[in-house]
Amino acid sequence: MQKIPSYVQSLNNLANAELGGQQLFEKWAEKTSNIKLKDVLRFVAVREAEHSWAFRKRLEELGFCMETRTNPAVKKLKRLMASRATDEEKFQAFGIGVKSKSPDGPDGLLRLLADTSIDPQTGSLLGRFICEERDSGRRLVKAYRALKREQNRKKK
Repeated sequence: MQKIPSYVQSLNNLANAELGGQQLFEKWAEKTSNIKLKDVLRFVAVREAEHSWAFRKRLEELGFCMETRTNPAVKKLKRLMASRATDEEKFQAFGIGVKSKSPDGPDGLLRLLADTSIDPQTGSLLGRFICEERDSGRRLVKAYRALKREQNRKKK
């Protein structure tokens, strides 16, 4: 009987979360009229899809299958992303543009690497994922700031 590595559930959760993220960003990209934002959203959606496939592939390499799960929160966000809500409202649903108490605190992604039993190949995958997630976050924040600047220009 094969021993299940402690991080298999984390890989499965990440594969599902990234699949949900892909769907959310694609829905939003379909609805926005802001061309520059649309480009950012499509880029992030592709990256989310690639992450989901990479985690699914790693599960398969380890001898396990991805267990697809539906997240009620993602289902609710999909409705918002497909709605006529403003881009600003959609950013806020992701926590972008919302005041947080500790913006310089840990982002939580490093907890993924806390498991010292992670093999080098999985660790490498997680490291790339963490860097790319942070980059996606920076791109989204930059797009949000551009949106706010554009809104402020129109008010003047």
